Amino acid sequence: MEKYSGRCRCEKTTFKISGEPTWKVNCNCNWCQTTSGSAFRSFVLFKEDDVTFLGERPTSYEDKKTEHGRPMINLFCSTCGTQIGIKVPSMEAQHISIGTIDQRKNINITCNIWGQEALQFIGYSKDAEVYKTGYWNGTGEKMLIEK
Repeated sequence: MEKYSGRCRCEKTTFKISGEPTWKVNCNCNWCQTTSGSAFRSFVLFKEDDVTFLGERPTSYEDKKTEHGRPMINLFCSTCGTQIGIKVPSMEAQHISIGTIDQRKNINITCNIWGQEALQFIGYSKDAEVYKTGYWNGTGEKMLIEK
């Protein structure tokens, strides 16, 4: 049963998601800044088997020389360029860019990673958790943020 749906801007790539998020995160790392052209990227992670792409499958670009040593695969629409998400080969999850999810206004993200690389104008909500670097399986050094 579909719980979430989404699409690229031109609607040639669409998807449906049958499960609930396994993680919701804003990533401030330099790689996410560069590949998105923005200050950070916001992702909702789902089990791979819960995500079904319809229409045209996203085009991919694999970057094996990331700053933090993990290969990353950028997924985007080949027609309009919308960033659909990423795939981290070492993870059994599909990262979906929150802006492509139809129900995005119902999703709250409070986890923020790679805070040490965040741009100086980034602010965090009062309930935010901010990690200095990555956050894997419940590990990561939290940063103290003035709120």
